[in-house]
Amino acid sequence: MTISSKELEYYQTEYSKFWVNQTKVYGFGKYERFLTKLIAHSNPTRVFEVGIGTGWPIGAALHRKNIHVNGCDVAVSSVKLARETLKNQEGIYTGTIMDYTEEEMYDVTYCVRVSWYINNFQDTLTKMIHMTKPNGYIVFDIMDKYSLCCTKHQMERMKETYYRLLGIKDDFRHYGTHFYSIPAIDIFLRKQKIVYKRWSERTITGNKDIFTTPKIVYLCRKVDS
Repeated sequence: MTISSKELEYYQTEYSKFWVNQTKVYGFGKYERFLTKLIAHSNPTRVFEVGIGTGWPIGAALHRKNIHVNGCDVAVSSVKLARETLKNQEGIYTGTIMDYTEEEMYDVTYCVRVSWYINNFQDTLTKMIHMTKPNGYIVFDIMDKYSLCCTKHQMERMKETYYRLLGIKDDFRHYGTHFYSIPAIDIFLRKQKIVYKRWSERTITGNKDIFTTPKIVYLCRKVDS
């Protein structure tokens, strides 16, 4: 998992400000409730969130269930808010999951609404699996590489490149738009001897707009061999 200096600057400044306001827009809808239910379904005591943001709404919902939430995020201002929201000053740090060096393992590790900001997400999954207790769970979602949403995004990137060649300035923001192949993720999990189940965003929310529902949610179990 790598982040360019330009992306890091964006996440620590503009995106951090954007997300604080955006969480109020997203609210706690069907998708967020479904994710929270998956993470909490095994009655975990301690969990770790990759890309914890401000701690709201997923972390906050788990905290209300008396689940201890640790996590990380690259945005300093978001981490500060997450620490306040989750009443956790020690277990939430600024950085990526690759910076995690503690020996503690978790009942559940999860990365939700974040994978499309991470290139080479399999590195993140490998680390999450390593941090999860035997018979523990890993929860994450990805954006489907073969969705119409991805096609739309690729066309927007072509437009961006064309505008730049013509010297036309526009405020294109395409940091964190990584799409992933479902078959490739499935193969990776099987090689790691991880059992899993997945759902589409359209099934979860009932939203039939094929251009805006590209997410696939995974519930994985690290089977103790």
